[in-house]
Amino acid sequence: MRKSVIVLCVFAAVIHLCAGDILFPKDTSVDFVFPPKVRRSSSGLPDGHLRPLGWQRAPEGKVEEMFSIPEPKEFWETHVKPKKPLVIREGFNQSTPCFQLWDDKYLKNTYGHINIEVTTKKPGKIVEPQIMPFKRFLLRYNLEDWYLVSPLPEEMLEEIPAVGSLMCGSFKEHLQEAEIWMSSGGTSSALHYDPDHNMHCLISGRKDIIMIDPKYKDRFEMEENKEEGTGHSTIDMEMINMYENSKVGKTNWRWTTLWPGDCIFIPQGHLHQVRSYGRSLSVTVLWTPMKEFNDTGCGEANVTAHVPLSSLDFVWKLYDGQRLINTDNYDDPEVLRKHLISLLRNEPKLTRERFFKYFEKARNDFSRSKGQTPHAAFRQLDLKKKNYLTAKDINRLSSNLLKRVATKYIRPAEDEYEKVLKDEL
Repeated sequence: MRKSVIVLCVFAAVIHLCAGDILFPKDTSVDFVFPPKVRRSSSGLPDGHLRPLGWQRAPEGKVEEMFSIPEPKEFWETHVKPKKPLVIREGFNQSTPCFQLWDDKYLKNTYGHINIEVTTKKPGKIVEPQIMPFKRFLLRYNLEDWYLVSPLPEEMLEEIPAVGSLMCGSFKEHLQEAEIWMSSGGTSSALHYDPDHNMHCLISGRKDIIMIDPKYKDRFEMEENKEEGTGHSTIDMEMINMYENSKVGKTNWRWTTLWPGDCIFIPQGHLHQVRSYGRSLSVTVLWTPMKEFNDTGCGEANVTAHVPLSSLDFVWKLYDGQRLINTDNYDDPEVLRKHLISLLRNEPKLTRERFFKYFEKARNDFSRSKGQTPHAAFRQLDLKKKNYLTAKDINRLSSNLLKRVATKYIRPAEDEYEKVLKDEL
């Protein structure tokens, strides 16, 4: 009888283990050969068949590198304006707190209470992100298929340096967002492009990056969102079927490997794929692409001086785990003007549809309760009733009009009568 009970208990335990999630620590090693040594197929299969991107042909070369931080105007002329990628070795100040202090224990004790957005990556798909305390992520990310990509919480910005090349003129005026990226390694992105320029800097771990000229995007089955200015390949970049995607093997690519302290400038629209290894922690600063460069203040800029990200203004901000428009200074009508110019990017027209998405991410609960609509707000701005705004249109809008749209339609405040009525209810 006793033996039977023991057998049943063991059987029950096995069933429990099989039914539940069995979690194992992730491989955090960083020793990998990249770029891969491409060998011609001897089996009759196409080269690189069912292998990751990069195994189909040898790279054209490395992404251009610099070993000093470029002056802002030089950076604009040589790389930003022509949209030419650049790696800045040791471009991130490693004497700053994010390098000296940011182990998991410090992050958990200092910032663990902050809500952040976490994504779970599944084979073949990415599921909807979930909001959780940073502490929970830090306790589990070495076991789960979790990775963090989120606007940087405001409390953390003081401990992160800005790259000196961005500290003046059009760069500083049109900063979109500062993001944090974190995983336990072993992650890879889709081949994709972004609507903004970005400077991606590594704090810990290792990242291998493949860069492909956007003129080749038709070879990669891109799924594009024209309104957002984004696109990603639907091809599985870890197992490319070369019978179905033979042009991949005919496409030139460049590569780089980032180590802690290194940064890479990725231009708007440039195709790239990123693979992360080890305890991977990095920061991205995004800014709006512009046709012209305003170099105000660049003559006095000191690119090697330490400037924390907390001293800069960004269009997007993290509010209780959600990525929303930064409206902290919305009393100043010029903030809305700057946001509209940022929405325009370097395109000729700001459409109603793009403004509508901005409106939804900027409005407050009182705007919703009053039934304010993005249509009504845009009608106020669209003085010529064209259903779009140009840069000239935006710059001609009066401060009074901008203030009325901001304070009446997007983020209205309760007047005294409404406050009294609300209290009585």
